[in-house]
Parts: sequence; C-alpha cells; structure tokens
Amino acid sequence: MVLEHEIACECSACQHRVWPRLSPAVMVLIQRGREVLLARSPHFRSGMYSAVAGFVEPGESLEQCAHREVREEVGVEITNLRWFASQSWAFPHSLMLAFFADYVSGEIVCQADEIEDARWFSPDDLPLLPSASSIAYRLLQAGLAANP
Repeated sequence: MVLEHEIACECSACQHRVWPRLSPAVMVLIQRGREVLLARSPHFRSGMYSAVAGFVEPGESLEQCAHREVREEVGVEITNLRWFASQSWAFPHSLMLAFFADYVSGEIVCQADEIEDARWFSPDDLPLLPSASSIAYRLLQAGLAANP
C-alpha cells in the first residue's frame, strides 16, 4: 500500500518498505580560460550541445564519477571540481548533480557510442543549447558569467 506520510510503499503482510528508485547523474562544464567544452549526444535534437554528463556507478563518489565520465566521453583530464547545483529529473528517475571543472590536459577524443561531437566553444560562438529550464543551461550561463 502507498504510505500517506512519506513517498514509499509498504507491504501489508511484512511491512517491507520500498522507495522510488533514484539514479544520480553528474554533469560537468569543463572550462579552459573563456572557452567551454561542450559535447553532442546522438540523442540530442539537431545541432544542440551540452556539458558532459553520465550516471554514477555503484561504489563511486560524485567526484570520481565526474573524472571518469569526462575521461571516457571526451578523453580529457580535469581539476578543480566545483559544485554548482542539482535538479531532480523524475522521468524516469534521475537526479542531476552539476559541477564546474578546469581543463588540465588531453586532446578531445569522443567516445564512439556516446558522443557524436565535442569541441571547445568561445562565449561568442556558442551552438544551440539545452532549454532554459534545464540545469545544463543554467550551468553554462553561470560558467560564462564567471569568465566574461
């Protein structure tokens, strides 16, 4: 049965409680001076780019996930990971946790099955971005405002 005082269901026979599944995902805006590294997933609408993102693996910290996802998806190394904000995305069960990071080294190498294209963009030459209601858009705007 659904409980009234919390978001959970409870078995009436054994009182075992089950809460909705939550899948944390990390998003990282990588900065190199005034430039930002944006990537394009083949699932995005045509021409749209965003920050690098991926799901947290079991046993992995958010920081470890950020470094791993960036390395896997675009082949670069980052440092100075800084918290930005989070956004619940309930369809189906994600929690986006956004960070800024600074570029350290490496050439962009796109993960073939995940990233269609990735490149450095200056504030004066940005591609189509995610919708203004998304944490990705807010992250990018905050990053650009911090490095005018």
